Amino acid sequence: MYDHYGWNEHEASQEQPAAPSMRAATSGQYSQEWWLGQLGELHDRLVAVESWRHDVEVRAEQQAAKSRRGGSAQHDIARLRETVGRLSDGVTVMASRVEHLEARVRQVETLLDRLRSAGVRDAIATGEAPSDMHRRHSQIKERYQRLVDQDLRNLARELCPADARQWDRIAGGMPAARARAVAETVHLLFAPARQGAAATTEPVLSTLAERGYATEAAEPRLRKVVDAANGIVRDMAAVELPATLQFDVAVEALAEGDYQPYNRQDTGSPGFVVAPAYAVQGEAPEHHLKAFVFLVPDETP
Repeated sequence: MYDHYGWNEHEASQEQPAAPSMRAATSGQYSQEWWLGQLGELHDRLVAVESWRHDVEVRAEQQAAKSRRGGSAQHDIARLRETVGRLSDGVTVMASRVEHLEARVRQVETLLDRLRSAGVRDAIATGEAPSDMHRRHSQIKERYQRLVDQDLRNLARELCPADARQWDRIAGGMPAARARAVAETVHLLFAPARQGAAATTEPVLSTLAERGYATEAAEPRLRKVVDAANGIVRDMAAVELPATLQFDVAVEALAEGDYQPYNRQDTGSPGFVVAPAYAVQGEAPEHHLKAFVFLVPDETP
């Protein structure tokens, strides 16, 4: 009597097969889509059986009502109640099978997720695909590049104004003086992070003033630069994949190709590091944001 709904007592009592291995679970025979299809079919059968049970219960109540009015035979009512009992048992078995299959589907999904994760990790390790952490670092690198190459350049023009002739007397003249101002500011901005602190405008401003820079009109721009640097430090720390600014690398240790010229219009020999490289752990050196280096112009013959 249950064949109409796609199962019978023999089928309901069958022992369930063991969950597939990882190899079998991810094969064409035991794909995730196959398991989901099986689950959908069982769910449809369960809904049909529950609907039939409801109809039989309604009929049983109708027969009972007729009996109370003195009409129907008790035999029919007993048969209907017996049918309801068997259906209840069948629904219980079906519900157990659905629950079992749902657990197996979840297991397959977990296995597939692990395989996908392993594939992604392999792709990242071989350089075939970037991770989300690498992409986040890439965005922070862009901000660091903009801070050094634009915001601090503009600040250096205020710290070393063109009418302050004392800068012309140093080696490299005004370009070198402004690059030095950027280098010193970079250290003041990022050094507190080594002690777990954030940079603040007033100490940076005071230190630059003590070193002879013109700070009278620099505070508004410097305050924005401090906020930008603290944001970079904070976001670097928030990425699970570690990254560092390589302050400890001396300019003499940098080979050609390991740095980018800060004074791009000049050619010459590396003079000093203006801003350190941004290096992500495990990333190939060619993918680092290279150190900014001031080039000492070659002497003209």
